[in-house]
Amino acid sequence: MKNNIKNLKEWEKNYFGIISSQKQSPIYFYLKFLNSKKFEKINGDIVEAGVFKGSSLISSALILKSKKAFKNKKIWGYDTFTGFPKYSKKDDFEQFRKLYETKQISLGHFKDILKLKKYHKLLRKTNIKVDNISSSNKFDNTSVHLVKKKINFFSLSSKINLIKGDFKRTLKIEKNLPKKISAGLIDCDLFEGYEVTLKFFWPRLSINGRLFLDEYYSLKFPGPRIAVNSFLKKNKDAFLKKEGMTGDFERWSIIKMDKI
Repeated sequence: MKNNIKNLKEWEKNYFGIISSQKQSPIYFYLKFLNSKKFEKINGDIVEAGVFKGSSLISSALILKSKKAFKNKKIWGYDTFTGFPKYSKKDDFEQFRKLYETKQISLGHFKDILKLKKYHKLLRKTNIKVDNISSSNKFDNTSVHLVKKKINFFSLSSKINLIKGDFKRTLKIEKNLPKKISAGLIDCDLFEGYEVTLKFFWPRLSINGRLFLDEYYSLKFPGPRIAVNSFLKKNKDAFLKKEGMTGDFERWSIIKMDKI
């Protein structure tokens, strides 16, 4: 039997972690962009930093596979597949207070962060830390073997390149990066992950290409906002765009503009 997305029932999609571009998922605006006419005109492959179990990777690859216009595009997925490599002081939960005091997040945002801290203490009986704040903890409950099984199930091996390892090491190797990037999803939770991937992805991003930032608005991880704000100060061709809302969360991207 050919495993085609059209043949799957909703519970089967949920089992494989396939995300529909028609739903208000956390990556709704990312998938919507990949489905747009605007994206068809942008040169380059797609990059995803933070694969975990492959939900966004498989979902975006299925979009590429479904359209003739994307026959030459591939997705490059980057992850350690063993969890967080290490933490920075910028990932400490208390960094949110500094962000609020310097007016980099709103009062409403900060109040929700304090509520989460209170709930975490109540339910988990422990202080909030970077390695226990997420329901997936350190995101080590995965493997490259698991993701490859999903890739093979949907016959997507020709559309996906998996790069295993710490971004600091793997992105320094030229063959591990596409020559041009049309779009990307950065979903790696930590300061250093955002800092490193933005450094290497940005020079290759085509004009009008977009990098979607899963944790720019976060109640758990302050590091990504710190890294992105620092990046924006240094790169005048980077335009921060609020894509909209999914549920209670703001969704943001960075668009590469023509230099003036």
